[in-house]
Amino acid sequence: MTQIIEISTQYQLANLSALIRSGRLGDRDERRILVVANNSFAPELTPAADAMPGSAGLLDDFDRVVDWNATIWPNHPKDFGISGERAPIMERALRREWDIDDHEPLALIVESLPGHPAGALTQIFATADISVHSDGLMSYGPIRNPLTLPQWQRLSTIFYTDLLPGITPRQLAEHAPERVVLPTADLAAVIDEMTAEVADELRAAHLDAPIDGSALVLGQYLAQLDLITAEEELDLHLQMIDEVKDAGLSTVIFKPHPTSARTTIGPLRRRSEELGLDFVLAEVPLLAEIVVSATRPELVVSCFSTGLATAKGLYGCETAAIGTAELLDALAPYQNSNRIPLTIIDALHSGRYVLPGDLAEVGAGSGATRDLNPLIDAVTYCMQSTSAAYLRQNAIDFLHGAVGGPDMRYFKRKRLTKLDLPGQQDIPRHRKTLSAAKQRLVSQAKRTQYVLKDYGITVDASKLRKNG
Repeated sequence: MTQIIEISTQYQLANLSALIRSGRLGDRDERRILVVANNSFAPELTPAADAMPGSAGLLDDFDRVVDWNATIWPNHPKDFGISGERAPIMERALRREWDIDDHEPLALIVESLPGHPAGALTQIFATADISVHSDGLMSYGPIRNPLTLPQWQRLSTIFYTDLLPGITPRQLAEHAPERVVLPTADLAAVIDEMTAEVADELRAAHLDAPIDGSALVLGQYLAQLDLITAEEELDLHLQMIDEVKDAGLSTVIFKPHPTSARTTIGPLRRRSEELGLDFVLAEVPLLAEIVVSATRPELVVSCFSTGLATAKGLYGCETAAIGTAELLDALAPYQNSNRIPLTIIDALHSGRYVLPGDLAEVGAGSGATRDLNPLIDAVTYCMQSTSAAYLRQNAIDFLHGAVGGPDMRYFKRKRLTKLDLPGQQDIPRHRKTLSAAKQRLVSQAKRTQYVLKDYGITVDASKLRKNG
């Protein structure tokens, strides 16, 4: 059997290499084809995952590396799908191109379903078993759109990195796949190898050795996602610099997000100097985890970046989250896939929640801290009540205890009302009656005679009198 493994980021590549080396992806001698998709807005200007510094050594874990963008050119990976009539033709062409026998069984290991490019590969290789590799905090929540019938019938396994020990990802849980866990120690070993490979790049940026008294500030690109304004994002990053000073540290290592604007760097440098902090710009095309591995900061600061979880899970760094309360209020719609990462990071830094494995240390019955699982269940159900219908009672139980307390920050009253859950808005009885009346009036609209101004609905007066 040949494994066709699709990725779009270098971090995914590191996770897949760790899975292979630990034996969790089958025997080391199985044939593996790595399909690399460059999903960036301008792939021509952005290096693909296999071309980034630190990737060369990982490519040895695969028998063949395929440039998906070149394969489907001039289409963009996120836009390229294929019809049922054309899929068999393309499968046969790719089998020949990739030297796969026409009758050889295949296993697809892809990133997030059902979007492309993963969705396109499941369409083309229509009989292949499907597994999903999950690498970040989004995997702990539901997917936005349901799988197609052919996809979930072939879904077998979810591979995920154990960033939150004791928490099982809810991604695709409704289909009850087998779950294979990658320990963070296995991923850290791969990251350390990548760090050694890019020693020259790190040395040129003065990031090649541990920096005493340092904090790594991970920039995010929230303005580009239209979650906040550029001015609000700058203020958020300035607050992160303030957090470093408050923590009693002496050096800021600022790593901007690869896709963010660089206009914030000057103001952040000035704020650091005003506070008496050394400012080191990590303007390197490297994973945040590589920078953590090399510099070993005492603190990592961001908003709700997965980098907070990897820094703590892989290297034991202390972490701080800034601005999560404001983002919880601003994030829309409720189904936004950033909601679970945001909820997790906010909850773990609120002082009210811990991971299940930490409950014994703080005292499970103390009431000061609680297991994170019930909160994730409740938010997951509210995000996708149809696919996560199995979590409805869990959500009700959680919300009964949350109403009137600080945990209501994770929910929207309108959403709770729509789903008929505890904490919903109180609707006056007369408004409920009028709502039912409006529905009857709308059905009579074609036979209307005058306008009932209060409701803005045209009604038949004779029928109103007749019906009382």
